[in-house]
Amino acid sequence: MSALDDWFPGASTPDHRRSVTHGRSGRSRPLKRPPRRFRALVGLIVGAVLVAPIVALMAVPAVSGVGIGAREVVSRWESLPTDLPLNAPLPQRSTIYAADGTTVIANYYAENRIPVALDQMPPMMVGAVLSIEDDRYYEHGALDVRGTTRAVVNNLAGRSRQGGSSITQQYVKNLLLTEARSDAQRREVTATTLDRKLREARLAVEAERTLGKDGVLAAYLNTVYFGRGAYGVATAAERFFGVKLADITPAQAATLAGMLKSPTNYDPITNPRLSKVRRNVVLGRMFDAGVITAAQAKKAKAAPLTVTLTQPANGCTKSKWQFYCQMVLDTIADDPTFGATKEARADLLFRGGLRIVTAMDPKAMAITQHAVDAALTPTNRVATSMAVVQPGTGKVVAIATNRNWGTREKKGETEIVLPAVPRFQPGSTFKPITLATALEQGFSPYTKLDTPDGYQPAVLNAPDGGFHNDDDQGHGVIDAFDATAQSVNTFYVQLIERAGVLRVADMAGRLGMTSLPRSGSKAVGSKDAALTLGAFETSPVQMANVYATLAAHGRACPAVVISSITRNDGTPVTSPTTQCRQVVSSAVADMVTEVLQRTFTPSGTAAGLGLEGRPAAGKTGTTNNSGATWFAGYVPQYATAVWVGDPRGPTYALRDVEAYGETFGVVYGRSIAGPEWREAMTALTRGLSVVPFTRADPSALIGVSPSVPDVRGLMRDAAIASLVRGGYRVVVSPKTADPQPLSVPGIVAAQSPAAGTPSGLDSTVTLTLTDGSDTAVRIPGQGA
Repeated sequence: MSALDDWFPGASTPDHRRSVTHGRSGRSRPLKRPPRRFRALVGLIVGAVLVAPIVALMAVPAVSGVGIGAREVVSRWESLPTDLPLNAPLPQRSTIYAADGTTVIANYYAENRIPVALDQMPPMMVGAVLSIEDDRYYEHGALDVRGTTRAVVNNLAGRSRQGGSSITQQYVKNLLLTEARSDAQRREVTATTLDRKLREARLAVEAERTLGKDGVLAAYLNTVYFGRGAYGVATAAERFFGVKLADITPAQAATLAGMLKSPTNYDPITNPRLSKVRRNVVLGRMFDAGVITAAQAKKAKAAPLTVTLTQPANGCTKSKWQFYCQMVLDTIADDPTFGATKEARADLLFRGGLRIVTAMDPKAMAITQHAVDAALTPTNRVATSMAVVQPGTGKVVAIATNRNWGTREKKGETEIVLPAVPRFQPGSTFKPITLATALEQGFSPYTKLDTPDGYQPAVLNAPDGGFHNDDDQGHGVIDAFDATAQSVNTFYVQLIERAGVLRVADMAGRLGMTSLPRSGSKAVGSKDAALTLGAFETSPVQMANVYATLAAHGRACPAVVISSITRNDGTPVTSPTTQCRQVVSSAVADMVTEVLQRTFTPSGTAAGLGLEGRPAAGKTGTTNNSGATWFAGYVPQYATAVWVGDPRGPTYALRDVEAYGETFGVVYGRSIAGPEWREAMTALTRGLSVVPFTRADPSALIGVSPSVPDVRGLMRDAAIASLVRGGYRVVVSPKTADPQPLSVPGIVAAQSPAAGTPSGLDSTVTLTLTDGSDTAVRIPGQGA
């Protein structure tokens, strides 16, 4: 056996003929064997054409001035790189689904590809490609001696240029282009240099050695480019003809196979005449190879060139739910769980072939969108946004805004996900957080405080003249029920005095408000009494999640936009934890709920906004000078928060605002946000069972002390910071948890004492981290 057989099998051995692919005709007809003299001539030319580059290696002068010997030629060949990413997954499109797992929100891809196994491809499609691109594919090795020679002779004779690369060589080139990430890398792959040709040849040999003929062919048919963004035969069938690959006709298969020579020149849309001529050439070759019968070939050639161009939506712009789609993308882009860098996270989305199932409920989306559209038109200078979260799961089932998707602001468009961006002060919707903090410390909701207008706290920061109530009047001596129903500011300023500003900020974080700055120059300070009046930015999604925690009896869940992510082959992708935690006792949460129900009474700020025949808890919110207004509330099944404001900022006060077909001189939480909430919640709960709230037991609050928070699932530093702020001592166990599938380092896997355990201040909490975590950490204020 010749030494060349490793590179060019068949060059010195008898030809073991194997037909192209059996077509529907059930017959196989190899191409005619050329005369012996011609084959001899071919061999000579091949020596000059294919072996010449390798022989050229001999011409490189050695130190002694003598050419490199045959042994060194082989050594040089063996030294060429073989690190082709043969087993790397091909770039595939990712699909984002609604919660039902079937409704498509959007597709995302860098290369539009639908991978198909070789045995699932129609023989006619495979045969069409082989007959025109490499009809001796199963007869030659990685490099096609005869094909290359034929191309060289043809080109030297001045006829139309032909390519001599085998399918394996084409596959190698396609794969290298797929893996290229920059223009420089792509130029290197396509460069017409000896080094590139030799490397491609070496990689082709390695590809066949590793994958085998069938493996290379399947990979080629899934990577080859057909133009117009279509990669692979399955995608091309859908792109150009709107059919599944299994349903492709002989004419369609021939059209696609013909395009491979030049997707631009033989594009059936821009060059239909050339495309049809090329199609008929392929049909002739398919008949010669036995892929189709004479009758099939005749019928297909007579058929008109019919194209049904389809375009799978790529990105959020084409989605029916653009803002939710963008929220999904932002979630992936901003979370290191999906990759260490933004580039890695983008690569995962655009090339990873992901199946992303979200928490979005299309019906809930339609309901909330109708509610916001009924209130404000897209071109109104005032915007509104809404978020709905499911208590007990944290699932963000719906978001909505009156703005349309786009970049023309004057046309009422934006690409900012207003329900999710933490840019808006929540006003008095923050007050229940202060109340929960005070109740946990033993404050009775029946305790009465004097509520003068212009209250000046003893040690906390206050504006000139002190804090004022919304109506610039004192409300007398009242308890938490009346103070909440009437939204009395000075009651809550006194409450945060008692509870402590930083304790209230901790409670906000525990309940689900993640946007409060806790470090740096903008961090909440220990004297920032205005926190209780919502003087820091958050988002409707976060506020809805805070209220969902209260509805779930103090059990907090991360706001869940993405329910699950797997690759298209079913392999799970590491995702952020969605573990829920008991962050405040049910006694405290249920008492806050009872207080918030008073808001809907005739003397409350939400009078007339309650749900007919169904108990609800809620709170209005209005920032200084009506810079923004809110309504947040819940039933056991849903928690919804609504923001109304000028996107330019709170300095653009809500005055003389057109809404619901009338003009509001001054806007409050009950004016626009409240009715939006009521309309959405009425529709969301229609048909659901009426579930009563758990009646609060005041006696259960007696002796209530803070319970150990649940920090499992949090990043190490975040868990430590939360515990230290809560007054706990923290110990990180030097022993990590046992390895678990999909776990990532740096996460709290377990804690002792368990979450929910009653504890006094200065109690010690021991944390056990996930496998591979760094356990050497300095705890703030506790030394090494």
